Amino acid sequence: MGHPRDPGRHAVQPELVGEIGTDVARDAGGRWRHPARLHRPRTDLSPTDAPFMATPP
Repeated sequence: MGHPRDPGRHAVQPELVGEIGTDVARDAGGRWRHPARLHRPRTDLSPTDAPFMATPP
């Protein structure tokens, strides 16, 4: 069972591309320790142009 504030995860259809910034720190489960921050939307790219974000090992 997850944390009470954890909304869970749901697959969505990609529609927008954005640049994000993250901290490199991860917890024992491989999750980011700090939230990702949106830097800017990338209106010059489509979702098919963006690299796939792989799940960490």
